[in-house]
Amino acid sequence: MKLHEWTAAAVEPGDGPPEADDWHAVDPAAPDEFVGEHAVAYRTEFADPREGDERALLTLRGLYAHARVWLNGAFVGRHDTYFTPFRTVVDPDTENELLVECRAPEDRFGGVFETGLVSERKRVPGIRRGASVESVPEAVITDLTVRTAETDEEVGVNAIVTIDAGSDLDGRVRLSLQPEGADGASALTQVGVQASAGERVVVQGQLSVRDPDRWWPRGTGPQNRYTVRARLGEHERTATTGFRTVDYGPDGLSVNGTHVPVRGLVSLPDESATDVIDRAIAANATLVRPYGHVPPESFYEAADAAGMLVCQDVPMSAGALDVERARLVARTLAGAVGHRPSLAAFAVRDDAHGFDVTTEEADWRVLRSTGNGDGGAATATAAKTSLPDDAIVLSMPGLDTGADADDEAVESWVLDGHASDETRTRYVVPGAAEATQARRAIETLRLSAKPFVTVFDPSEEGIDTVEAAFEPVTVVLDDTAAEPRAVVVNDTPETVTGEVDWRAGTESGNLSVTVGPFSQAVAGELDASTDRERIALTLVTDDRQVENENER
Repeated sequence: MKLHEWTAAAVEPGDGPPEADDWHAVDPAAPDEFVGEHAVAYRTEFADPREGDERALLTLRGLYAHARVWLNGAFVGRHDTYFTPFRTVVDPDTENELLVECRAPEDRFGGVFETGLVSERKRVPGIRRGASVESVPEAVITDLTVRTAETDEEVGVNAIVTIDAGSDLDGRVRLSLQPEGADGASALTQVGVQASAGERVVVQGQLSVRDPDRWWPRGTGPQNRYTVRARLGEHERTATTGFRTVDYGPDGLSVNGTHVPVRGLVSLPDESATDVIDRAIAANATLVRPYGHVPPESFYEAADAAGMLVCQDVPMSAGALDVERARLVARTLAGAVGHRPSLAAFAVRDDAHGFDVTTEEADWRVLRSTGNGDGGAATATAAKTSLPDDAIVLSMPGLDTGADADDEAVESWVLDGHASDETRTRYVVPGAAEATQARRAIETLRLSAKPFVTVFDPSEEGIDTVEAAFEPVTVVLDDTAAEPRAVVVNDTPETVTGEVDWRAGTESGNLSVTVGPFSQAVAGELDASTDRERIALTLVTDDRQVENENER
């Protein structure tokens, strides 16, 4: 049973249940009335959903950021990671009052929600992803955490099952693994479980499978997925996963041993999490980095289905943070999203807010991460070392341009190029409308052969610009050499052969080019006058035509 009808009030945080005289009907996911409030209490009523000897399971999703929960005046629990659900078994009355107090984060783990990059409306403490209460049997599975495991000898899934026993329990949890959409199981096993009445226990099991169908990124193969099912009596819980290997080295990212050029789109929280994946596909991106936040399950479901890779930020704000809290958040995050086949890497912000700012060609600013010595590095290290040993963990800079940046740089495109040795280049293009400069900056990063390139457009209206600059096969003007030249970039696994036509005023020419897989090649120099302000390039192959007009 979904809980839809809520009232809310701004409250003063205290030790006991919050009290208020003035309650307003609200949507707890987006309560506009409480913009700027530090603590908001939410109240709803519901009838007992049970029949016979059943129990009731209360689930609250997206509790932001620190929450405490009471049912009929009795305290039932607290929660402080909005990207995992709060679940507890309760014994409701015939009619019930549920009270939830949500407080703004006080420990810098609000991530992007505690910055000016999102609206004040999105910062209000609340119940962002829904609430429900349902009848369940005496023994109920409250959590299923899965993670694929692969060695030279064996491929399988490790499953951790949490069980809440309403009465003495001596039984078995049945684990199964089957291809999504198929009828038969690929693997089966059982795990014994014993618990006393009122006890919550955890059991673990492993499912092994021979030659599983692999999950592949978009454009490289099918997105094969598997359903893991844990069943205890009449109650079950499921999780979706996929088998793939991910490596990151000098040549960049590879999935299942196949190189995948990273053309990444950095995203902020969206009204519809799946729209982010649609925009990434439209922009020719191969990866999405949710900046400073953890999207809902619908985002990952869409990414898994589309073959879109994800670089998941550990949600941290700039500055010094509690090291133990960093470890806990990182471990919880790994358990929440680690089973997703689309997850390529975790990102840990390590630069706090310090940058050196220089100017290059007066077109864009190049910023170098410096760190500010206030303890941010220690927190980043704690988070990084708490993630799984086999996970790819990258040190990433923030989107802010530094305290010393001028006002023009506050609203700006932010473009990053990363190499496996942790060196990186940053271009910041002031003004969200500077699409031409942003495209040039993206192309410059691609020409530099950085294996990991990400783009952030604050206007969210520059998809056409990103789409053009992120073409898997494209032609780019390189005017850093003595003579301007045309370079063809090939991000595909196939050799590309074609012709490059160029035009500069009344001058024109034609160049032949062959480019190997995942590489770039100079088609040739352009015999054009050096004072030409506009040069148009067109690449024609058997299956595509790409145009690129450049202002110098």
